Amino acid sequence: MQNDFLSKILEKRGFTDPLEIDKFLNPSYERDVFDPFLMRDMEKSVKRIYDAILKNEKIVIYADYDCDGIPGAVILSDLLKKIKYENYEVYIPERNSEGYGLNLEAVEDFRVRGVNLIITIDLGITAIEEVKLANSYNIDVIVTDHHLPHDILPDAYAILNPKVDEYPEKMLCGSGVVFKLVCGFILFLQEEKKVFLSMELATLKQSSTAKTFFSSFEEGNLFSGWEKWLLDMAGLATLSDMVPLTGENRTLAYFGLKVIRKSPRPGLQKLLSKMNIDQKYLSTGDITFMITPRINAASRMDSPMRAFELLATKDEVEGGVLATHLTKINDERKSIVLNIMKEVKKHFEKREEMKDLGILVVGNSSWRIGVLGIVAGKIMEEYNKPVFVWGKDENDVIKGSCRSPGGVSVVELMTVSKNSFLEFGGHELAGGFSVKNEEVHFLEENLNKSFKEIKDDSFEHKHHIDFDLKLNFADLNIKNWTDLDKMEP
Repeated sequence: MQNDFLSKILEKRGFTDPLEIDKFLNPSYERDVFDPFLMRDMEKSVKRIYDAILKNEKIVIYADYDCDGIPGAVILSDLLKKIKYENYEVYIPERNSEGYGLNLEAVEDFRVRGVNLIITIDLGITAIEEVKLANSYNIDVIVTDHHLPHDILPDAYAILNPKVDEYPEKMLCGSGVVFKLVCGFILFLQEEKKVFLSMELATLKQSSTAKTFFSSFEEGNLFSGWEKWLLDMAGLATLSDMVPLTGENRTLAYFGLKVIRKSPRPGLQKLLSKMNIDQKYLSTGDITFMITPRINAASRMDSPMRAFELLATKDEVEGGVLATHLTKINDERKSIVLNIMKEVKKHFEKREEMKDLGILVVGNSSWRIGVLGIVAGKIMEEYNKPVFVWGKDENDVIKGSCRSPGGVSVVELMTVSKNSFLEFGGHELAGGFSVKNEEVHFLEENLNKSFKEIKDDSFEHKHHIDFDLKLNFADLNIKNWTDLDKMEP
């Protein structure tokens, strides 16, 4: 029986059934994590990866450059290392020169280098032309993503995305999806163990790759439950990507936090030490306000591979060097954002008509692309309106980020205004885009026209404060603090 204080908070969050309350406060991995094969293309995906391993095909792990895609790349890379498979590489596009998503130039390069299979992480659900090009080169693509699809899905070999099939947890982050892929692959191998050892595969066992794979499996490298050590990365991404912490997400974050506190990853340990955080007492706030910005700083200020290397390395010296580097460039990132915000405020101070606009657009060709998502978020918080912020990348292409406080979807806005954009994508509250040079000066006008088309009569931007309970000083006690702590994460 919960006390009145905690019961009222849980009720405000939608929890009134005793069984649901118990599940929320006491997550169970066995009970609350769904069967990965509930994803429509899971069996097809794991069989294709298995086939690629037996034939020693070249695999590319193609991950997004943020603190969702990067931990996901570590998860899949850790699996391949565990089974001693070496014919793979991790590819993370450069934020400032390549931009978000699978790109045509990379696919062309993969053809030249003899790639047979691309596995995307946290991207690919809108990569129609890129997948088409890969198919033309006989490169199979397994898309693992969680973003909203466009009207047409890519013609990929397989698609794992809870938003396009009947998987029960619709709000998994990108690393959550690839964690399910790894779980599915391990279950598949365990079911197929007898087949591995049968005479039917005698010819395949003659290859050095197959021999290594089978011996690795027979040695027990993929013992039942090994995948739980990957929850540190799944939990890190789930908390970083700000997905709702309910259902399966809550379970991944809850147990992910426990694993992170014990994680043997030297890069992570060195980063925590650099920030004076005791690993044993790591909190969700330490992750979202301290670790996540430093992981994201890699792509914003340097190369996202530095963050991948930090999380994936087994070497303490390399981990220490990378932790120092990410801390340094994160400090530089803060300074750049501060200077851009000063420019933004000066710009808005000169615009009297701004209060009448439903959508704000601001940009400068000198602004660094990698920090624009942060800038958009800060402007949105201050003005409580959807915001589009743009700059120019290294190829002289106008790109940007957008954020919405709710009430209107930035993806819907961009869909209605699609003639203004070269590319766009994202979630309801956050997205990215590129714009035709000749259209950027009309972007605010076009978006505001679209905003008027899609908003309903009751829509109004309002500053509001969300709270669960009004307290008095008597409520501020250790008992209530301890009960409140049960809701973490």
